[in-house]
Amino acid sequence: MPEDRARHVDADPDLIASFLSSPGALALAAVWGAVWGSFFNVVIARLPRGESVVRPASRCMACGAPVRAWDNVPVLSYLWLRGRCRACGVRFSVRYPLVELLTALLSAAIFWRFAGAGLEASEVVAVRLGRFALYFAFTGTLLVLALIDLDTKRLPDVITIPGTVLFFVAAFAAHDVSWKERAIGLVAGYLFVRLIADFYYYVLHREGLGLGDGKLLALIGAVLGWRSLPVVLFLGSLTGSAIMIPALLLARRTAGETGEGGESSLRRIQIPFGPFLVVGALVYLFAGAQIWAAIIPPD
Repeated sequence: MPEDRARHVDADPDLIASFLSSPGALALAAVWGAVWGSFFNVVIARLPRGESVVRPASRCMACGAPVRAWDNVPVLSYLWLRGRCRACGVRFSVRYPLVELLTALLSAAIFWRFAGAGLEASEVVAVRLGRFALYFAFTGTLLVLALIDLDTKRLPDVITIPGTVLFFVAAFAAHDVSWKERAIGLVAGYLFVRLIADFYYYVLHREGLGLGDGKLLALIGAVLGWRSLPVVLFLGSLTGSAIMIPALLLARRTAGETGEGGESSLRRIQIPFGPFLVVGALVYLFAGAQIWAAIIPPD
């Protein structure tokens, strides 16, 4: 009997590792992401208004009617309610299911890359799950910050500052990047933006990058290390230019046709850089090693 029990205990890690590499585990990770995506929607909507993200429960922002549990199923509820409140019929933003779906896809991708079939079976189960927990929380935080920045042109300190500390500590469990590289990344990420912001303010006498972008870069560097920063900045700038230059040209053309101020009105347009930094960070999370190998080929 003791020998049978010992064999059973020894087999458990193998069974868990086998499950982690199965399609069922990947589907479970996607469901996990969709559920958290629903909560992320609450944070994105309430935090900028100074409201609690816990109480009251989900409700229609038009009529105040509480959302019933069966009407709060991620993605599916939006479809069977046709995007409207059951009580008053007001239309909900399509962003709600899109955030839930995006979080589900990111969760599945993170699980596959850091805990599932994307790893060797010999990887310790606890480390694999720890990496998934870390990088899922990190990605969810970045997603929330990106969408709040899009809405408000602000990156709230209540997320970036404690998040930087918590993620720096939590990243010790991942064993992916040394603490020294992450400490340098934390400091360098903030100082880089701070120097640019001070140059714009004191030399050019106008605002450039906001300090919130520096705090976001500090958070990214605290997890991914200093090597991520040039890649994140390059990809963020590239993505931002590809999207915003055509948008600004279109706005300029529209302003010229309507006579609404032309060049002077365009100078007042605020472009949030946070979402583009988040895109760069996510690309680096999944492909950072390959990017550096392409930049500096191994001997």
